[in-house]
Amino acid sequence: MKTLLTSSCALLVCVQCSWADNTFTDSEVAGIQAFLETQVGHSNSAMVIGLVDEKGTKVFSAGKLDNGAGGAVNGDTVFFIGSLTKTFTTLAFLDMVERGEVRLDDPLARYLPPSVKVPSYQGRQITLNDLATQTAALPFNPESMKSPDDRADYEQFTVDKMYAFLSEYALSRQPGAEFQYSNVGMSILGQALMNKTGKDYESLIAERICAPLELPSTRIKLTAELRSRLAMGHDATGKPSLPFKLDAYQPAGGMLSTANDLLKYAAAQAGLAQSKLSASISRSHIIRHTDHRGRPGLDLPEYFGRTATCWFDQNAVQPVGMDLLAHGGGAGSYHAYLGFDQKQHRGVVVLTTANDVSVEAIGWTLLQRRTLSSESAKDFAREMVGIGAAIVFDADTHMLRITKVLTNSPAAKAGLSDGLLIQRIDDVSTEDKEIAQCVRLLRGPPDTRVRLDVVDPQLNQTKSVELTRKKFATSSS
Repeated sequence: MKTLLTSSCALLVCVQCSWADNTFTDSEVAGIQAFLETQVGHSNSAMVIGLVDEKGTKVFSAGKLDNGAGGAVNGDTVFFIGSLTKTFTTLAFLDMVERGEVRLDDPLARYLPPSVKVPSYQGRQITLNDLATQTAALPFNPESMKSPDDRADYEQFTVDKMYAFLSEYALSRQPGAEFQYSNVGMSILGQALMNKTGKDYESLIAERICAPLELPSTRIKLTAELRSRLAMGHDATGKPSLPFKLDAYQPAGGMLSTANDLLKYAAAQAGLAQSKLSASISRSHIIRHTDHRGRPGLDLPEYFGRTATCWFDQNAVQPVGMDLLAHGGGAGSYHAYLGFDQKQHRGVVVLTTANDVSVEAIGWTLLQRRTLSSESAKDFAREMVGIGAAIVFDADTHMLRITKVLTNSPAAKAGLSDGLLIQRIDDVSTEDKEIAQCVRLLRGPPDTRVRLDVVDPQLNQTKSVELTRKKFATSSS
């Protein structure tokens, strides 16, 4: 449910290549174990990286379980996977559609108690498919879940509280029109499926998803046997911290799993393994929307990119000959990523209990066939539109300061350089503005123009420049 984001906004042009081989090459695999040892080898954290392609699976691991039971970190180590659970919820929904148990356009109200008032907008009701595609116009979380204690907010959110939230919520736009990532929306979808089938969430997923795909360690309840294989999380002080134990939010982020289980799941997503879920899996990959709202709670805007049900491309660079989708998740010090290539039929799984790395950056880097490095532990190559400069908030002037200008970028062609201060973006002052707001102003559609008022603190001069936004690819190496 939480992800890491680096503060750099540097933009680099990325050279795209194509690969004739649909398998991970020896050179791509060679540095993974050393990378793991560098990241967690001398800590109490654990990390597992798994790869799957047409030749089979490879699993790499390092670190410690730190769970009091001994044992080594490996492909059977149990991790909390957080929001990656959403892909199980939406797959169960699409499977129920395939079976004829529900329909895409069924109104949500049909599957909730009559006492629950489901909001609508100008007569448009929320459908099950709106929830699955995260276009139901529902927020990330209810306003009541904004205490300093994230764990308590998530664990104490009950079905009754969820029904009360829904009954009181007023939609601000028409459902189905716009993507907005929503924990509460996905949880409501899961509850509707449970109400329809008469099963609890774990039983539903175990029967409909885990059984046909043979995922024996993908569960909600932390049994004694799973506990013996658990990679222990840690709180901010370094003390052991068990996975979140969710109630109403189970469908949004309550699952436990292992790399070995998730590699089977990735194989199914990548088209390497056929099952009775294959038709529903293919439907889940159809792109439905593009995210323009971004992830909530981040200092800098980060977008989900093209969105499917419930996979995203996060604006990741798509090298020639690849078609990449993924989903991440986590809570506390647990972080999970699963990504796959629909064209080359490859998959990547990254699981860790370390808070100082980004599993998404690592996973996307491997999927993109780029080299793992200290930089790719933090960020990955993604496409965006901008001016080709890196910026930070300048504490002395309360404006934006340019820290890097890329060669041949719009910023470079306009004569901008490191150290200059951006005073205004179009007609908006940057003074004391959040950097996320300023970044959104600098970004926009390709070939649109933006005007900057720029201050040179050395010469005490101000000038106005006009730039044309261009598409770039960020790079972490």
